Amino acid sequence: MRIASLLARVRPEQAASVAASLADIPGVSLYGTTPEGGRLVVMVEDGEGYAVSDSIVAVSIAPGVLGTTLAYEYSDEATVPSDITAAFARSKKEESRA
Repeated sequence: MRIASLLARVRPEQAASVAASLADIPGVSLYGTTPEGGRLVVMVEDGEGYAVSDSIVAVSIAPGVLGTTLAYEYSDEATVPSDITAAFARSKKEESRA
């Protein structure tokens, strides 16, 4: 399981339409807006057939989004691919020999 939280900056007058378009991106949920309406709090969850990273990119390039900031990211240890884990372990072992 992977989840991420983003802060998306938008023009206040476009906040409602941008929020509606972000809801069409797989795994994306809107959790709130700032009082002035220029920032959207977005949560992204992984799911069958799509990755959190793809949804984050989709939010970042969505029409009306001026910029995004990653606020939080979580991943279960069990979802880290074993080849990445093995490569990390090898690099740590090589560092300790040097």
